[in-house]
Amino acid sequence: MDSLSASDIPERIVTQRLVLLRPKREDAKLILVAAEESLTELARWQAWAQEMPSLAAVETHIARTRASWELKESHLFHLFTHNDRFLGTCGLEKIDWQIGAFEIGYWLRTSAVGNGYMSEAVSALEREVFERLGGKCVSIKCDALNDRSAAIPKRLGYRLDGVLRCERVDPLGNAQDTMVWSKTREEYFEQPLG
Repeated sequence: MDSLSASDIPERIVTQRLVLLRPKREDAKLILVAAEESLTELARWQAWAQEMPSLAAVETHIARTRASWELKESHLFHLFTHNDRFLGTCGLEKIDWQIGAFEIGYWLRTSAVGNGYMSEAVSALEREVFERLGGKCVSIKCDALNDRSAAIPKRLGYRLDGVLRCERVDPLGNAQDTMVWSKTREEYFEQPLG
């Protein structure tokens, strides 16, 4: 699709309460603090959170994230409040530039949950996809048992396309179902302004 270009994705997005920034190496220590605070909750859903990552591992992850940005494979953002508190990550993953399809993934530190931050961040990314990039579809996938993660697409008007049974293995090695949510360009522009 000629109208879609990764160069159109800004490295900084500002919302009412958040600043979404392209990751930088200096963020590693902030991520470690948030991960340590949230490890018990994250371990249930994220394979990487089965043990506390080292500073070197986080720095390597950031370097890979930055490389994926350059390769136009994914665009992860670090979420900060306006007073520079690190909250988590939210990003465009599994991008199909030809079709104009994007998947959004996210995690939020435990002490920030329940304040609407992730809904605000996801809204900002879908706005970039549909209004700036001319994208056709955004999807969100989450563990079928992760009610908090599923609340975000529900709140933002995504449609539950279905549940993929035994689609993945959870961090404990159990077969787990995955919910697949989506919103099309047409649905985005039809929703009431809020």
